[in-house]
Amino acid sequence: MIRLQRVLFCLVLLSAACAGSNNSGPHGASGMSGSAGASGGAGQGGSQSASFIPFTSGSPASVFWDDQDATLFIDDNENNQVWKWTDADGLSAFATTPDPGGELAAGASLVGQIIKLADGRLLIARFGKPGGGFAGLAWVTPDGNSGLVPVADDTLKRLGLTQAQDGTIYGSYFGRAPGGSGQAGTVTRIDLESGETVVADGFGKIVGVLASGDTLYVSDQSAGTIFSAPLAALPEHASGFTAFAKLSVPDQLCKGPAGSIFTGQFQAAAGSTDPVAIRQIGADGSVSLFAKDPDVAKPSGVSFDPTHHRLFAADTGNSAKVGVHVLPVP
Repeated sequence: MIRLQRVLFCLVLLSAACAGSNNSGPHGASGMSGSAGASGGAGQGGSQSASFIPFTSGSPASVFWDDQDATLFIDDNENNQVWKWTDADGLSAFATTPDPGGELAAGASLVGQIIKLADGRLLIARFGKPGGGFAGLAWVTPDGNSGLVPVADDTLKRLGLTQAQDGTIYGSYFGRAPGGSGQAGTVTRIDLESGETVVADGFGKIVGVLASGDTLYVSDQSAGTIFSAPLAALPEHASGFTAFAKLSVPDQLCKGPAGSIFTGQFQAAAGSTDPVAIRQIGADGSVSLFAKDPDVAKPSGVSFDPTHHRLFAADTGNSAKVGVHVLPVP
């Protein structure tokens, strides 16, 4: 009888030890996640504690967390592919976007920000070919159908997209400045049926825009500045905007907690030894490091999940670890 009691006691201790163990990945989160295979099929599993969503093919550029449907949408620089990911089902191919002009040239599928509109459609900024052409704006309906927004000039690079609380959609494009020196960037207002209208010009290389509350933020990479202006009275020229935050090589933008903003960093600043990083900008414009190399290598698109307090960041800088980071936010 005593021997039996000892055996049972050991079994209880063993069970407790197993329950207390975990498979920790970076940032103290479980490494379980979905993956994108070459076939484009659904990934394996995924959980709320995922720390990384790996891609075995493709090149994730931009992310958007839909908090209402608890779904992450991921825009891919390759094959016009849009993916979706959930904690329960992992990663799966969702839709493809059409090609401006009908036929896609080699290297013409580069993309910018992806957002979900109030009507349920996704809107994707298409950067197009690095040398020019095939840029545009594409939309995708909830059932996966897609189309293009009419644009006047497909040589202008489109990266930034956002929708304000009143439903107005803002975007951006840039191209070679007159005289061939630097980039000339413009903030636009977008109508999915009629196209783009100029709101403000005079910027440099605009890589992201964000409408948060009553303010529009503009990420000007060439100026190393995030500008801001009230949505109710947007200036017609960059000189009328306020320099909200100064930082090296800002990238795409997303809302964060307590009125803050997150931005990625596609590449290191020229001549700088500072690590590539994701930065968090406070409501007062103060800049702090959120995650840096080697934890991230080339973070571009970012999106915040306010329910689970985590940040998604697309990263293609490490060929051995291409995918989307899932980082806890305090």
